[in-house]
Amino acid sequence: MLCISKRTEHGVERDVNISVCQPVMLPGVRSQWVRRFNAHSVTKRVRALMRERQFARPIVVTTVPNAVDYRDLIIDRRVIYYCVDDFSLWPGLDAQSVQEMEARLIARADRIIAASDILAQRFKEMDKSLDVITHGVDIDLFATAVSREHQRIQHIQKPRVGFFGLIDGRLDWELLLPLARQMPDTSFVFAGPVDASAGELPVNNNIHFIGPVGYRELPEFISGMNALILPYKTGALAKVLSPLKLKEYVATGKPVMCSSIEAVREWEDVLEIGSTLDEWQRVLRGVAKSTTLKRNSEIRKRLQAESWSSKAREFLRICMESTDGMAERAVGSFK
Repeated sequence: MLCISKRTEHGVERDVNISVCQPVMLPGVRSQWVRRFNAHSVTKRVRALMRERQFARPIVVTTVPNAVDYRDLIIDRRVIYYCVDDFSLWPGLDAQSVQEMEARLIARADRIIAASDILAQRFKEMDKSLDVITHGVDIDLFATAVSREHQRIQHIQKPRVGFFGLIDGRLDWELLLPLARQMPDTSFVFAGPVDASAGELPVNNNIHFIGPVGYRELPEFISGMNALILPYKTGALAKVLSPLKLKEYVATGKPVMCSSIEAVREWEDVLEIGSTLDEWQRVLRGVAKSTTLKRNSEIRKRLQAESWSSKAREFLRICMESTDGMAERAVGSFK
């Protein structure tokens, strides 16, 4: 839960403050009891924060469909749905419940912001104001080259190919496990939290799970990798999936290998796309021993317009627009 307040005086910004609160929530959307508990918990915590911050005219921004359950927070308020994914296709989630909640949220929303053109297509026939703001990237962090390797990977045999991010049911273990077995001299290293939807993680001598790595420590993890991989399952989710990590991986200048998902098409000139086990093996055998960064200066220049600072300014501009042009406060709810 992220709350943002922005005061203006005669059009001049006076202060911008960010507060983060984490209401107690239970997992699951099938149970009405769980949904009622979550609605009560979130509403109580956010109301307390709004009183503390003296929010007079909040704008509610949500990235998750279940926010429609928080009726007391969205009633008589401007609501913006920031659609970052089609959660009905996510493994482990009840598609019917998610679709029902999203339909209600869309009906209630005053404006929709989509994280990709593909996601935006779902809303183009609706009578809603629609904007597209793609994911940004922290170029300075991910393009930073460091000489030291993260201490958690120093014991792992080289060459190494790596993944950092959420380890969940979207990853294609049916591809990865045979790939690792056919490349016993290459280490596959996964950094990040493990979601329950990942199921039972594969066990192999050259597959390593090192747990979450701090955001500022990621350059040290990246430094120790010969290549980075985005091994997502293909199928319905692959058509709408817009990985936040994609531009981060590209920004590193390291060789990047991805599954054949729609989101990578505009970057296919600076990364490798694999559809079969043989393609993955052939490419990784080549890039895993490479030490050359790919077109680093060209990539950095191309990503300048994708910085989070530019995305944030555009996002805030949209959020602060209101029917009477006098919005003074914004409240955002993010998963």
